Amino acid sequence: MDDTTEGAGVSDTCGGSLADYLDTAAGTADTAFAGTLTVAGGASPIAMTVTPQASGGVVPTDLVRTEFTHPAISDDAVTSIPGLVNGQSERSRLLFETPWGPTLATAGCTGATPRVTNLTGGITHEGVVYQYTLTRP
Repeated sequence: MDDTTEGAGVSDTCGGSLADYLDTAAGTADTAFAGTLTVAGGASPIAMTVTPQASGGVVPTDLVRTEFTHPAISDDAVTSIPGLVNGQSERSRLLFETPWGPTLATAGCTGATPRVTNLTGGITHEGVVYQYTLTRP
């Protein structure tokens, strides 16, 4: 993560502000990102969701809830304050906590809007590197 800096000046338009990840144009909490956390040659995938949180009708609250679900592990979730990060490429990345530690996710958008529709990234847990791809409509 040493090639990144936190800040509000993310230059690209896809995910260039936290609102692109968290809330809709109407000011409500956006749809959750859902997908799987996998390791090459490993056990079955772990379901992963990242859900923007709303509190008392105020959106965005700048919080996300990240949850892992799998029959072989205890379901686990954590709520954190996400942050935007610039890499050397000036591409927006979202920094947030997971039940297994922090992660940096690269944003992807569909069409010309800045609303983020997919996240890709990785998490290292107990020496194993897991990858994830999460999407939302």
